[in-house]
Amino acid sequence: MEIAKSIRAEKERERLMLENVSPEAEYSNAHLRKIANELKEKKIDLGQLIKNFDLDHIDKHFSGGEEMEEPQIAHTKAEGLTDPFLRDDFTCPGHCTHPASAAPVEPINPAFDPAVINKLVAVLSKHFTNGYRLNSHIEMVRFRSFAAELYGEEIELPPEELKRFLAICGTVHGGKVYAVSTATKERIKKLAQDYFSEGAKVIFFAEFYAKNEDWLFGASVISQDMLIGILRHLFPNLSFTKTYFGYTNAPIFVVIESEILRVWGDNVLQTYDQLAERLNYVPIERIKYHLGQNGNFIWSSAGTFSHVSRIEITDEERQEIRAFALRECNAHGYASMIDLPFGEIEGRNHDLSSTAVHSAVYRICLSDKFENRGKILTHKGVGFDALTIMKKYCRRIDRCTTEDLLNLYRELTGREDSQVAMAVGTAVLVRVDRDTYMADRYLHFTIDLIDQVIGQFLTDEYLPLKDFTTFATFPHCGHTWNLFLLESYCRRFSREFRFDTPTINSRNTGVVIRKSCDMDHTEILIDAVVNSNVPLTIKSVGAFLFESGYIGKSTPAKVAEIINKAKVKREGRD
Repeated sequence: MEIAKSIRAEKERERLMLENVSPEAEYSNAHLRKIANELKEKKIDLGQLIKNFDLDHIDKHFSGGEEMEEPQIAHTKAEGLTDPFLRDDFTCPGHCTHPASAAPVEPINPAFDPAVINKLVAVLSKHFTNGYRLNSHIEMVRFRSFAAELYGEEIELPPEELKRFLAICGTVHGGKVYAVSTATKERIKKLAQDYFSEGAKVIFFAEFYAKNEDWLFGASVISQDMLIGILRHLFPNLSFTKTYFGYTNAPIFVVIESEILRVWGDNVLQTYDQLAERLNYVPIERIKYHLGQNGNFIWSSAGTFSHVSRIEITDEERQEIRAFALRECNAHGYASMIDLPFGEIEGRNHDLSSTAVHSAVYRICLSDKFENRGKILTHKGVGFDALTIMKKYCRRIDRCTTEDLLNLYRELTGREDSQVAMAVGTAVLVRVDRDTYMADRYLHFTIDLIDQVIGQFLTDEYLPLKDFTTFATFPHCGHTWNLFLLESYCRRFSREFRFDTPTINSRNTGVVIRKSCDMDHTEILIDAVVNSNVPLTIKSVGAFLFESGYIGKSTPAKVAEIINKAKVKREGRD
């Protein structure tokens, strides 16, 4: 009966305390006697008392975490549980200061002897490692049974009182009580303090829990939300946001950049992994996202970044670069990044890739006045014609790849369109293979001789490009002949031949046609079908046109149209 006796003795002590409070105390005797009378009646819970007497309740146990009824955690700051993390304050508005001569008031303590608390906590710790459900009748029966088995006596408290006492023996989360020990909380506190002592300003809840989950879960801290509630107790003076806590409540964008620079060191370059190792309680996903989205960090290579503060550029170089970009944009509507006067910047920043140097120069010298669209600079807020700029750009370079053209179009327009991108390259440059375009000045076409050779292949007015199976007789032009080069030649340089295809492609689909022939591409397809022996079915005609290289793909409707017209011509010929 030790537990029950202790509880009764504690309640009697509280009653006597309330009846003998000094009149100079913070609360008047009349006020306190009203509280005492209500306590004696045992009909009004502590939460209702707080409201009745206009008291402010400062819930230090679970502010910001799971909701917790005041009666469940009723305990004063100065006395009671030995665990300082479970203490709450109660203050009365208008009575926040004490006169120097005021006699101290022994605080109200509806809890019981710490030794008894420890016994209840022992039952929770041993038999309810996954939490004790406060509103479960079955759990209470089990608790009473375990307590009787452990201490040789039964708990005689009514269910509601036992429920309240159990609530102050641990941490309430999700309707359950968890016996989180003082040692566990001290360990959490030390881990955070050690990290802050290294200069860190913030700890992200998710990363802190993930890095310590193995032992936290075993110590009954079963979720991140529960951890947050405990941290709020341990560090009541720090700032808390939804995702992190610490010595600042600045926007997350500012916080992460500051933390990254804090651990950056003297190196010009840092990797994701190097930074994550030093920022133990900042999620690596946030580090990666921030490095990629914050323009002050400069991408150098896969997973590797620099920062604008690590780039060496003189004031004279900045002025020269700005002046050049301004002149070019005023004259042409754009400036090419590759034409900027980099001078010794690349050599001085030799640890950086060429792409990183270009990005850094833009960020440091030009970002306030110019838009950077891939390798193209334009005045901020000024409209432009993407195709015109692409053509001007292509006329000023020596060579580029198909991927370069696709990227440039994407940067300028924000859209993906391989047809438009390749059309620009084909119109201005010479396509010398599947992926490469070169400036005209690097090729030398002897047009009359080349046209003569092409004419030897064409016995009629047209020929599929794929039927050119050898280039042995083609005169040298500065690059090895192939179907892509032949297509470019016919498109732009030949005097006697032209090239036609439904869409620009990389499959060598299309037809070389004499310029004297006035048939369009569809008429050529019909003529080819008429002059073949292919059966006039959609499957047969579609296969013939595809395999011969006239088309890359077609719709049944288009093939049906060709068949209908070819049938008329065949019948007329017969």
